[in-house]
Amino acid sequence: MQWKKLQRWMPGLGNFSHYRKEWFSHDLRAGLSVAAVALPIAIAYAELMGISAIIGLYACVLPMFTYALFGTSRQLIVGPDAATCAVIAAAVAPLVFGNEDVRWQLTIVMTLMTGIWCVLASHFRLGAFADFLSRPILKGLMNGVALTIMVDQLAKVFGFAGVPVG
Repeated sequence: MQWKKLQRWMPGLGNFSHYRKEWFSHDLRAGLSVAAVALPIAIAYAELMGISAIIGLYACVLPMFTYALFGTSRQLIVGPDAATCAVIAAAVAPLVFGNEDVRWQLTIVMTLMTGIWCVLASHFRLGAFADFLSRPILKGLMNGVALTIMVDQLAKVFGFAGVPVG
């Protein structure tokens, strides 16, 4: 009975209990391929948010392990992306007052809170609400994120002080 309750909250445990040795070589190659792409991107997104690169590495690796336990899809890759980094940077930037330690601490807390909300939403099957987001809203969000990133990076390239986000 306890195993069923635990498996309801952590469906990935079922995948581990039925894992076969012959899958390992394929999984290892897939994992190395994902790491070759995801790790540099995670470092770049950490820089984009103004935090240490090591935090970007943690933000890349830890969500994958967490999703392996709590997720239901065997093909999904999770980790930082441009939209979430821009949202977190916009939410955290006004609160740090120039203190870099506070910046990464708030980023970690916000990330953990987001993960907890995602697990709860998954448990209550709230992902279906994403179907109600219209394509123009999603395109507008992505274009806004792209413009924000470009302006921030152009300021760095040309040596300006930067444009405050948020």
